[in-house]
Amino acid sequence: MSSAVNQAFGIDFYLGSKDELLTHISGSLKKPYSYIVTPNIDHVVQFQENEKLQKAYRLADKRICDSRILAPLLKSLGIEVKEVITGSDLTVSLLKKANQEKLSITLIGAAEQDVDKLKALYPYIHLYHYNPPMGFIEKPEEVQKCLDFIYANPSDLIFYAVGAPRQEILASMIDSSRRTGVGLCIGASILFAVGSLKRAPLWMQKAKIEWLHRMCSEPQRLIRRYVHDAVHILPIYVKERSGRRRSSQEVN
Repeated sequence: MSSAVNQAFGIDFYLGSKDELLTHISGSLKKPYSYIVTPNIDHVVQFQENEKLQKAYRLADKRICDSRILAPLLKSLGIEVKEVITGSDLTVSLLKKANQEKLSITLIGAAEQDVDKLKALYPYIHLYHYNPPMGFIEKPEEVQKCLDFIYANPSDLIFYAVGAPRQEILASMIDSSRRTGVGLCIGASILFAVGSLKRAPLWMQKAKIEWLHRMCSEPQRLIRRYVHDAVHILPIYVKERSGRRRSSQEVN
């Protein structure tokens, strides 16, 4: 499998395919703990100013491109990922694998009703679930409860479903000498996996406008975020492109 990465916006991106990634994950389930993050436009914007998120990304095993909007920006910078691997698609692939192979999953986040749906859809997964309270990442005692739960429930996979940058920061706090398994920061992917939220039709995904479907599905939560990201990604991209041009000219 290719292990090549390339950097943009301060992030080393994984360039391989989803099948290659799944093979890598399968081979890592019994190894010391590692985790995977899924950068998209919102993450890139947050990454520029959030030192804790920067550290979490630096410590991650893989940083996979989650966004069909981000991928063309990377391509214009000379970084061509083999395929966009959305967190939602990867989550479903891992749930199917876990169900078929009767693997165990520790899930941090997600409401009880969605966990019930998950258990019904994937009955052969051994599931450990803990849902921390809102704002937990700012409360050391609540963070410790999450860490204690993860250590107390060894599993093949750890799904962090508490939103960025909380899930990435939490994932980075696990001591790899204390447990095995592969962590994945999945955001709202569980909601899509169990049908609580509907994915965009395939034609919208291929047309790179899944973001529009999501925004229309959750306008109160996403309109402000998408406008914020659109305003901020442009100067970040221009700065990145200008810096790469300067570096190229200096080399020549």
